[in-house]
Amino acid sequence: MPKYLPVGKDAQGAARFLLAALPALGALLTALAITGDLVGRMARNHPWATFAAFGCAAFAVFLGAVAAFGLREGSNAERRILHAGLVVLGTGLVFTVYAGVRTWGDRPQPSVTITPKRGSLVTVTVHASGLRSSDHLVVRVEQLGRAGATGQELFGASFGPDASGDVEENIDVPLPAGDFDDVGARAWVGDEPKDCYRKGNSTGCVRVHVSRPQERPQLAVDWVTFVRAPRVAIRLKAHNLPQRPSRSMTLRVYGLLAGQAPRVLAEWFLAPDVDGTFDRRLSVVVGHAFSDVCIVASTTAREPVCPAPVEDGTVWTQLAVPSG
Repeated sequence: MPKYLPVGKDAQGAARFLLAALPALGALLTALAITGDLVGRMARNHPWATFAAFGCAAFAVFLGAVAAFGLREGSNAERRILHAGLVVLGTGLVFTVYAGVRTWGDRPQPSVTITPKRGSLVTVTVHASGLRSSDHLVVRVEQLGRAGATGQELFGASFGPDASGDVEENIDVPLPAGDFDDVGARAWVGDEPKDCYRKGNSTGCVRVHVSRPQERPQLAVDWVTFVRAPRVAIRLKAHNLPQRPSRSMTLRVYGLLAGQAPRVLAEWFLAPDVDGTFDRRLSVVVGHAFSDVCIVASTTAREPVCPAPVEDGTVWTQLAVPSG
């Protein structure tokens, strides 16, 4: 078997070889198991190498056509064109192998999303692929200030990939009470990203506004009449009250009688629990000395009157005292 292609002696065979440059390129891509979407990834992630590979193959086809149909058989010009075409084709195949191997070694950046479920819970979904067995995907969820400054960390974890090099996790993260409205999530492999939330094109970083409106107090009142002196049973509820600055609740029960000033029968100054929530059940003995009773609850006034003016954070109710 000759060491080189029989250029000159049988130039038509070498020209046909160059004319088959594009099928040869496709066969090489198939041998590298790069088909379909992987070709798109190769063009997207390594455009110059991909352009060089296909460009060299197309140029080799052109040189083969020139040698086969445009030059005199056995001439020096034909021999030079064929040699140049073989060099170009070889260069294109080298670029193909380079771009294909680099595509297989690419590691896409992780993606992360935040989905609010209800007032105090969000779901964080993270996805990553192409990880090595020694890689770890780090996920961090945190409170955010208005300027993008990070606050309290709400969740942190490190996930290893499965046998296919993928990570797919869904995490439910409860939100603590407070006056923050933004939650951020970051996911990365390797070095921690800097200034993640201040760059709109950052990868593996998301900031979402979680609307948690403060509830006005929920006041429910009923009479307890099976006792000797009538009592008023009070149920007081509220949610999402901020702790910084602290927001407390004032509850007053007034006895009313025509021609006399309202009399304070009971008064409480209450603080929410650690979740910013009130849920109190109280009972006050009223007796028969008053014609009406007025109950007012407020998060904005320290000494609310009853009946109270219409304002945010204040609710009230007035009931007639049952006859004895």
